[in-house]
Amino acid sequence: MLKQYRTFLSAVIIILFSTIVVLMMYSYTVETSLSTVKKDIETNNLNRLRILVNSLDYNVEQLDMLSVALNADSKMGLLKSVDLMDNYDQDQLMLDLSDKMKLQSFTQGWNVQIDIYSTLLNKWVGSSQNQSPPPADLAEGQWILDRSQKLFSMYRKYDQFTVRVTFPKANLENMLDSAKLENNDPFFYYSDSIIIANRSFHTTQVQELVSKMSPKMRDKNEGTELITAGNIDYMVSFLKAETLGWYMVDYVPLDKALQPIVRTQVFFYITCVLLFLSGMVTVIFFYRKVQVPILTLLKGVRHLQKGDFSHRISRTSNAEFAILYHNFNHMAQQIEDLIENVYKEKIISREALVKQLQAQINPHFLYNCLFFINNMNRMGNDEAVNAMTQNLAEYFRYTTRINDPLTTLEKEIGVVRNYLNIQSLRINRLHTQINIPESMMSLLVPKLLIQPLVENSVIHGIEKKQSAGLIHISGTDVGDRYSLVVEDDGRGMQPEEIQSLLHRIEQPLDETMGCALWNIRQRMLIQLGSKASLNIAQSKLGGIRTELIWDKSSQPEE
Repeated sequence: MLKQYRTFLSAVIIILFSTIVVLMMYSYTVETSLSTVKKDIETNNLNRLRILVNSLDYNVEQLDMLSVALNADSKMGLLKSVDLMDNYDQDQLMLDLSDKMKLQSFTQGWNVQIDIYSTLLNKWVGSSQNQSPPPADLAEGQWILDRSQKLFSMYRKYDQFTVRVTFPKANLENMLDSAKLENNDPFFYYSDSIIIANRSFHTTQVQELVSKMSPKMRDKNEGTELITAGNIDYMVSFLKAETLGWYMVDYVPLDKALQPIVRTQVFFYITCVLLFLSGMVTVIFFYRKVQVPILTLLKGVRHLQKGDFSHRISRTSNAEFAILYHNFNHMAQQIEDLIENVYKEKIISREALVKQLQAQINPHFLYNCLFFINNMNRMGNDEAVNAMTQNLAEYFRYTTRINDPLTTLEKEIGVVRNYLNIQSLRINRLHTQINIPESMMSLLVPKLLIQPLVENSVIHGIEKKQSAGLIHISGTDVGDRYSLVVEDDGRGMQPEEIQSLLHRIEQPLDETMGCALWNIRQRMLIQLGSKASLNIAQSKLGGIRTELIWDKSSQPEE
């Protein structure tokens, strides 16, 4: 059943295999591209963060250096002995230091405020004159965010005065606003989920990212993590600002960053599906329009091979195959007519050949009988002449029914007995043994099949050897074959002579050889099938053993 679909299935498998190979190669290419793009995004984000953090660290370090440089200022040195000055000099020093602090604040580029606290005067110099003194447990040199005032503050304590540098949180917010891109949304993060973000950040989204990201940032100064928040995958990059101790964090949704590649990937997959479907449609089209008509034509050829010459193709197809079908049907019709005519001629020819061969055998036997009658008449043996004449009449009554070339084996053995009775009249030592199963007696065999073999045994075997006189006729029914054997204890033949005789009876008949064995073999081939055979060998009795063999499947039926 599958044979007729073998070409179709092969084409489908090839298309499917090619599609799978292309998809695998493309998938590998896409995965490689995605991995490369992710690495590029990671590198670019970290580089952007590094630039921003370096800028932040630079500005903060400048402020830190300013607080240190103030200690070397000559005016600042006067604060160590300000208690020794009169009120006027103290006020003048305070004004000079206040102007200096304002000037330094303007030169930093950031919105910065610098204040000085005099321990001797117990008050602030600058804009913080009404504020309380610096805390006793201040962390010197560290920047601390005052969340209530939204200020970053850093203190440096010197002999008799303390320098405080502050800048508003808005400085960082301005930096984040300028760093914000279409897909990026940077923010600053400190422990305990303290966040400084740009002014347009997504609160819920950032808080969810921070809650999932904070455990992964421990003991790390920089890095990149893939985090899922709100069913969206984000690539989160972070870098620690050493001066403030805060992390600058930036995140980008991967689906937006990889959207061009994903869109191309989806488009390619859709294209592959369409190509596969179009390939399948093409294969089905060719299968229906080409393969099926060819299979129909092959089916018709197989019918002809099996001898069914009446088969015709009735299927409709396109113009080209319609012409082939018409020509096939015409050819089958011609072959059928030709076979029928040839078969009839072969039957007529075979019947004519059988009659001709049978007619050739009858004169051969008649000549021998007439010579015998003539000899017996010369010898005055009237009894032998009468017996010969009677048996000869019965023989010709049997053989002249030429329209019926077949007879039963029982009747054929009866003719053989008549012949042996005739021969025993002139050869007293002749005696016969016939052992044929009763089941074979009803078999149909060609007329005069055994008698010529018996005649050869008598003439060429027993008559040539004075001590000979036994003719043994036997039949066997073994397996899928029948066998008849005629053997004698006569003169016999040498192996070379037997091989020469077998070779001659297989050749076309000519005038130089006798026709009895040749005729028997030809009639067996015609009437008992092409596998029928005539074998000649030396007999265990001392003479010649002739065996006739034919298949049961070729046995003629009544």
